[in-house]
Amino acid sequence: MSKLNQTLEKIQRNAEVAKQRKAAKIVEEGGDQLPPQEKPKQPKDILFSEQTKTNRGRPSNSVIEQAQLNLFRIEEGGGFVSHPIKPDSSFPTFLTRIPIFVPGLRHTQSKLLDQDNALPFNTSWAKGRKHGPPLTIYDEDTLIAIGRLRQKRLIGEPSRMPVPVAQFYKQRDKHDVSVHVLYCMLTDIQRECDVKPGGKNNELRIASIKRLAATTIELEQDIAENFVNNGTNIKLIDVVWQEYTDNAVLFIQFTPIMARWFDKEYTFINLELRRKLSDPGKAIHRYLSSHKKNHIIGTKKLMSIIGYPRPYNKFLVDLRTTLKQLSEEKWLAHYSLDGNGRTKPYVLTTIRA
Repeated sequence: MSKLNQTLEKIQRNAEVAKQRKAAKIVEEGGDQLPPQEKPKQPKDILFSEQTKTNRGRPSNSVIEQAQLNLFRIEEGGGFVSHPIKPDSSFPTFLTRIPIFVPGLRHTQSKLLDQDNALPFNTSWAKGRKHGPPLTIYDEDTLIAIGRLRQKRLIGEPSRMPVPVAQFYKQRDKHDVSVHVLYCMLTDIQRECDVKPGGKNNELRIASIKRLAATTIELEQDIAENFVNNGTNIKLIDVVWQEYTDNAVLFIQFTPIMARWFDKEYTFINLELRRKLSDPGKAIHRYLSSHKKNHIIGTKKLMSIIGYPRPYNKFLVDLRTTLKQLSEEKWLAHYSLDGNGRTKPYVLTTIRA
């Protein structure tokens, strides 16, 4: 068990003891209700103590411990109920089938944007647009890493979440929503990404987290109705952070839609293998991971689904390289590219091991 997990369990035990003592005191004094809720504060004021916000030196485990304690206090006040999460290498299947994480450079995406500076997409699974900063495979790596660090599922009214969420996230005939949350150090995310922390690497990762928090996915109404009651824009995460000299403490909250995808509609990603692949390779592997072992798809369709930004002939080179590598790694038992690329378009057939 990691030191951080041991700390979190200790805090939870202490919080339960405090909760029982508080309840006993209320009963002893003849009361039967908790004190009324205080006036709502800003998320950063709730999630980080004044000491945490003013200390800009080197963070320690006590910073995470205090931040976790703040979260338990909100729960004690009746804001929500929480349940522990044991995360794995899962990733929302929906995100494996739309091209929002482009396997290319950020600055080259401007030619892909529409008049509103949004990235349009149209696949067999969804039609819509991505709003916000350009995202790449680097940002997808960040999101996968954050997903592996999730700690708790919170259930309660949308307005009572640590970072309040919109009412339209409520499912039909339900008053509560569910979100997934975590406290972590930036170094924890770097470790999950297998990247050395510090310096420029930390700057790049913080910038990636901020891009993810600024991203929304706009879906056509008929698709959006599967996820939300009203509206068509879906956020990925909300973030509250406190930066230090060479690190940062972050509170990250996955929105109700993301939480639902993680709970019910997910794909397992082989992260050890993914780390060995190029950016186009990661996009191809992510897509194939979300389908049955035997899969057939046209190469131009696959190129569109993963958002490959370069010419088709370059895609075929990257595709063949990736397929060979996946076969050598024993992840694919068989693959073939049938057709001639002219009168007969190339069709990819794969069988996973």
